[in-house]
Amino acid sequence: MSHVTRSIFNFNYRPFSLLTMLILLNACALFEERGGPLMYYGPREQIFYANFEEVWRSVNLVLQPYPLRVSNMDQGMLETDEIRGYRVYAPPYKSEAAASGETYRLTLRVIKGALSNRAATKVTVVKDSQLRTDFFSDPKSMPSDGLEEKSLLYRIGREIQIERALAKAQKKQNQSQ
Repeated sequence: MSHVTRSIFNFNYRPFSLLTMLILLNACALFEERGGPLMYYGPREQIFYANFEEVWRSVNLVLQPYPLRVSNMDQGMLETDEIRGYRVYAPPYKSEAAASGETYRLTLRVIKGALSNRAATKVTVVKDSQLRTDFFSDPKSMPSDGLEEKSLLYRIGREIQIERALAKAQKKQNQSQ
């Protein structure tokens, strides 16, 4: 046999087989479904450096898709009616449909204040989730994943930024005329 044919038969396949096995085993982990965030009981809150009226308008704009039960500006409280399942907000990590007895209610409190001689407003969002297993049993309280509350707070902040940008553009346009 020649030298070339000996080198083909004596080729070491071990590094290539290990590399192939690593790639195949890693590929299975890439497509595994991830769960949602940790569940918790309790409110989410954020402080916005804006006056109370500006924040109140933003909160009302953000809560337009929700059926409101209470909207009291004097007390700084908004409360939604009972929402069944995921009619308004569906978490991105849930692929299955919500249980038929799952309901929740959102309560938002808007509190006027000041921080470092600046107008500040604190918004607190509480999500009360309940699950009714059957008609006769009492509803069971469920923890929230916190995503809907965080998204509401984020959207309130964005509405405040949009309102300020529009006011600034309007002021600039009025000065140029």
